[in-house]
Amino acid sequence: MTNLTELKRLFDHFRYQGLRRGSIAGYDKIYRWLTEGPVKRYSVIDEHIWIGGQPRGAGFSKLVRYGITGVINMRSEYHYTLHKDLLDIHLLLLPTDDNEAPTIEHLHQGVDFIKEQVSNGGKVYIHCWEGLGRSATMAAAYFISRGDSIDEAWAYIKRKRSFVRPTSVQIERLEEFSKHITNL
Repeated sequence: MTNLTELKRLFDHFRYQGLRRGSIAGYDKIYRWLTEGPVKRYSVIDEHIWIGGQPRGAGFSKLVRYGITGVINMRSEYHYTLHKDLLDIHLLLLPTDDNEAPTIEHLHQGVDFIKEQVSNGGKVYIHCWEGLGRSATMAAAYFISRGDSIDEAWAYIKRKRSFVRPTSVQIERLEEFSKHITNL
């Protein structure tokens, strides 16, 4: 990925998210640039779960070629227009502001969606802007729903996408979700 592309994405962050959230995205990009941290668009977490950043252009075609059957869009700031390559993919929009946590209801909806796709032999791509927080939070909720502890879920995800960085509010929401499903 070129530096120009990354600068455009950063500019888009400021334009759509405002100064505060744009600054957080800028800090993240500068930090990864200085530490030579990966800027990986997507990661295969297991045979059914992929997480990453917002797919664009040819990225949608790649999802279809890789056998993705469902996409969870965690972004509140971006909704798909009809894209010809997505006609055979099931979509779920769970709008969550950048650096915020999905609602408990959204976590349940996402987990149910993933379970349905997996039970039909499908694969799910969960994305937010960069694939660092919101998408990883949803994937962790799925693993927690299967019986993993919160720590086990994060460790599993970080083995495949080591640079995920959930916010404190996302971690707290997963703790709440874990207690909620235990009481069902």
